[in-house]
Parts: sequence; structure tokens; C-alpha cells
Amino acid sequence: MYRLILVRFNRDSGEFDDQEFNRFCREHNIVRIEKEFINSDGNIYYSFFIEYQERREKQGRPDLESLNEVERAQYEKLREWRNDIASSEGVPAYILMYNSQLFDIVKKQPRAIGDFAAIRGMKGKGEKYGEAIIKLLQEASLGSEE
Repeated sequence: MYRLILVRFNRDSGEFDDQEFNRFCREHNIVRIEKEFINSDGNIYYSFFIEYQERREKQGRPDLESLNEVERAQYEKLREWRNDIASSEGVPAYILMYNSQLFDIVKKQPRAIGDFAAIRGMKGKGEKYGEAIIKLLQEASLGSEE
């Protein structure tokens, strides 16, 4: 989703009137912000073009019962893979990826590295692990159809 917010410079206070912008950023998951400086007839503004996602109320446990047979096989394969990677890197598995992220990967079925940006907290991890994850999803899908 997208939103455009103009933030005006208040000459009297010497500050930008940025309360609306700050509130919006606190209440949403911000994906990307593009900023432009505008000087129009002596009025100074910042224009913020914001790409965002609605914030979920509470990140609970993934609803594994909602997964079909193929998705469940993919989820289990991803958990096993994540645990192996975490062990080899010497970090807890949840530091590498949360179960909820694995669930979202299975539900969204990314096909390219760029698709991971749409999964909360996965943009950088998608760049690092995306190819391996996509391959695992495909293998698990093929393995469960046999």
C-alpha cells in the first residue's frame, strides 16, 4: 500500500510539522520511503512517498492446521534446513528465522529473490538464503507429490 504525506516547515517554530508523519510510521510496517524537498512560493515542505504494510495486531503461532499436505511438507523441510543452518552458524534457530516467517514463506511461495521483500523481516534474509529456500520449496513440493 502507498501513502503520500506532506510535512510543512513552520517558520514560527523553526521546525517541521511532522507529527502526522511520525504517527503514521509508528502505526505501520514501513517498506520504503522516498523523500523530496519542495520549495513552493517560499513555503518549504518535505514530500514523503511511503510504501507500507498494515501492522498485524499480534504475531501469534502459525496456524499449521491451515496448511495442506504439500505446504506442511515444505514447512517441515524449511524448519529442518533452518535448524541445520543455525547450528552450523552457532546461533539459535529463531535468530535465523521465526516459525512465523517460515509459515509466511510457505503461504506466499516466493519464486524469485525479490519476492522475499513482501514477507515480514525477510528482505535481507531472502537475499542471503532465497535461492536455497526456493529450491527447498520446489523439492518438498515434488517429493510430496510422488
